[in-house]
Amino acid sequence: MFVSGVLRSPAHRLLSGAVGLIRYTGRRSGRTITTPTQYARSGDGLLILVGRPEAKAWWRNFLSERDIDVLVQGEWLQMTARVVRGADEPDVVLPLLDEYLKRFPRARASLGNGTLDDMAKRAVILPCRLR
Repeated sequence: MFVSGVLRSPAHRLLSGAVGLIRYTGRRSGRTITTPTQYARSGDGLLILVGRPEAKAWWRNFLSERDIDVLVQGEWLQMTARVVRGADEPDVVLPLLDEYLKRFPRARASLGNGTLDDMAKRAVILPCRLR
């Protein structure tokens, strides 16, 4: 709640260079869900690495392409997103993961040991693009 409050306030600059809010409609519940997440810019879009995806369920809302709103630097962006899992699409995940890790090298720790190819197989990334 604290992070969400800061991101929605004029003080958002404290966090909003790397942390934003995502807002989407739950595919089963139909409820509007808002949660903070770290993001990296990628051209006109954003990349969200799902840390410890086995312990989280929110990203499963994006197994097929869906609308998502992302609060970035005080502005809500209307976007679409579809999750990409390294286990299913390693060739797609690899360049996305490489780009994300250039921005957040410490995120490697959440992907376990091994080469970038090994990490890509375990990665779950949500690329978001403007609608």
